[in-house]
Order: sequence, then structure tokens, then C-alpha cells
Amino acid sequence: MLTTSSAPVTTSSSERPKRMFEPPYSYGTVQAQAPAVVDGMVPVVTRIQTDKPYVFITIDDGAVQHPKALELMIEAGVWPSVFLNTKYAEGHRDYFKRLPVTVHSHTSNHPNLMGKGLEFQKNEICGNADFLAGDYGKRPTLFRPPFGNYDSTTRQAAASCGFKALVNWTAAVNDGRVQFQQGDKLSPGDIVLMHFRTTFVEDFTAFLHRAKQDGLTPVPLEDFLG
Repeated sequence: MLTTSSAPVTTSSSERPKRMFEPPYSYGTVQAQAPAVVDGMVPVVTRIQTDKPYVFITIDDGAVQHPKALELMIEAGVWPSVFLNTKYAEGHRDYFKRLPVTVHSHTSNHPNLMGKGLEFQKNEICGNADFLAGDYGKRPTLFRPPFGNYDSTTRQAAASCGFKALVNWTAAVNDGRVQFQQGDKLSPGDIVLMHFRTTFVEDFTAFLHRAKQDGLTPVPLEDFLG
């Protein structure tokens, strides 16, 4: 005879699969504020000032919607920040909404903004923000210029579009290898650049192992640019 219980079935923490990284705090809570917008220009952030062993993974463009991305992120316990182009993300809302990520802006068409006029830059930056707000229900707060290239007009345009900060990076992952701008390891506060490419598994895995090797925990970037 089968019996049932009115109490819900639960799984102890020892029985749940252990993630590669456990959250050191409740994600989605503000840990630090972005620098202020000064003289109508957003601040440029290339690393986060922190005394904690934290590192930040960011993923750009959205050109390849790799089927393993969701599984890898959940198994690792890592919630990246993604900077999406309109031209790559358009039509793929369901894919990106399934991922445990926060969506930010990377222009509509991925041009080199440096040297372009204010209206051109505003059209690229504000237009992408409008698209992302419509598709994801929330207007992005962080902006990354294509190729990392920007000038004072870019910073002015981003501020006029409502962004809090322009975000670049201190390390990058390409073809399964972590590349450093300085030194030979990741350091606390580093912002790491990746892309949605066919090499997503190799790149994301390389980042995870490098972070673990260097004693760092990946945490959401936007929590430190609240």
C-alpha cells in the first residue's frame, strides 16, 4: 500500500549537487555604488575596487546562442553580466531570458564609436537600450563600447541615454585561454571579457578554472555598480 505525506519532500544540502562556486552573499543586493556621473559624462570602469576575493565575468555580443551556456552557468553557480548588441540579440529573447544573467548594453550595430558625432553615438547607444528595455522589461544601466573604444562624446552620449557607467575590462578569454593585460593571473576586482562564440564551453571553462586557481569567486558585476 502506498502512503503519502503532507510534508514537502526536501533535499539536504549534502545531497544537492555542489556548485563550483557558492555565493558569498545574496546576489542581487547592492555591495557598492558606481562612481558619479561628472560634467555630463559617465565614469569609465575597468576594474572594481574591492578588498574581497571577487572577480567579474562579462560576456559580449550574443552572436552564438550556445546550447551549453545555461547548464555551465548553473553548475558553476556563476551569474555573468552580458552586454548584447541589437543585431545579434534580436529574435533570441527566449534564449537569453533563460540564462542567469543581467543584460546590459553594447550598441545596436557594433560600430567603432570613437570619433563619431554625438547624434550617431546616441542613436547606437540609446537605440540599443530601448531595444533591450522592450525585450527584457528593464532598461540596462551599464554600457560597453564595441572594441573597448570610446571618447568623451561616447561618455556624454551614454550619460544622456541614462547609463551609470562605461565598462571595459582587465583580462579576456579567447580560444580557451585567459589573457591578462598585466601580470600572469587574475586579481581581485578584475573584469574579464568573453564573447558568445562557438568556443563558449572552452572559454567559460577556462575562466572558471583560472578563477578557482587564483582563489577568486565570480560575482555579479552590477552588484558593485549599484
